[in-house]
Amino acid sequence: MDIVDISLWKATKIVNANKKMRKLTYKNTAIKRKKREEGLTLIEVLITIVIITGILISFLGCFIHGLSSISRMKQTVIATQCVQEQLELIRNMSFDDILSLGSSFTNESLTPLQSSSGIITVEDSFGNDIKKLTVSVLWIYRGKQMRKDIVTYLTREGINKK
Repeated sequence: MDIVDISLWKATKIVNANKKMRKLTYKNTAIKRKKREEGLTLIEVLITIVIITGILISFLGCFIHGLSSISRMKQTVIATQCVQEQLELIRNMSFDDILSLGSSFTNESLTPLQSSSGIITVEDSFGNDIKKLTVSVLWIYRGKQMRKDIVTYLTREGINKK
């Protein structure tokens, strides 16, 4: 081997070594870049917060609406129980006593209802022996007047009597 061959051989070794160094350097920067890209940017975090906030607000709205519905239904149940209780008291009266009933009633169970009142209406549109009885409760719920009515028919002979 002569000097030219040795220097050519050394030159190719140096070039190959430089290529290997470039590859290693490229790999290192690629790894560093990849590590940098694994984190979240500020915009991604803000968008995530906005989405989660929107979902939570919609759940809160549903929760508030549900509580409001439960409160209204609770008052409706109280009114229904009072009407049914008054209706049963009236059904146990004689037919002549029912005709002399007043137009209103009170009940201790009505106290949870705001501005509540009980109304009794007896109509004799079906003759002297059949009466239409309507028992109602009126109350105020969030500024709106609410009403619960139960209607029944009464006869002089009673139910199932021959």
